[in-house]
Amino acid sequence: MIRLTESIHYEIYGEYELVVLKIKHSTREVIIGDFYGDVEKVIISPDEQYCIMAGCGIIVYSLKEPFEQYEYEKNTNQWREWCRDGDVWIEDIVLEDNILIIHILDS
Repeated sequence: MIRLTESIHYEIYGEYELVVLKIKHSTREVIIGDFYGDVEKVIISPDEQYCIMAGCGIIVYSLKEPFEQYEYEKNTNQWREWCRDGDVWIEDIVLEDNILIIHILDS
């Protein structure tokens, strides 16, 4: 696994197309994303309320209990996803003052 980012309480890793959340000071690990072609970038919000994953679309995962494991096409309050049909590739994301800036890869 490759560490993608970390904060005070969390570490986020990529392993092939999966994104794995590790809760520090615990043995708990949860799959929080699955990307066609791997994840490009992950950001944890400064207040650790959510993380944003980008690659083939975007997933915003809420960093709170019950820490549900990610599943395709599941409706839940744990995460939201956009542009996940394979048509939009995100090159980069930046979070500034709680505003998400998205850089889409030109085809």
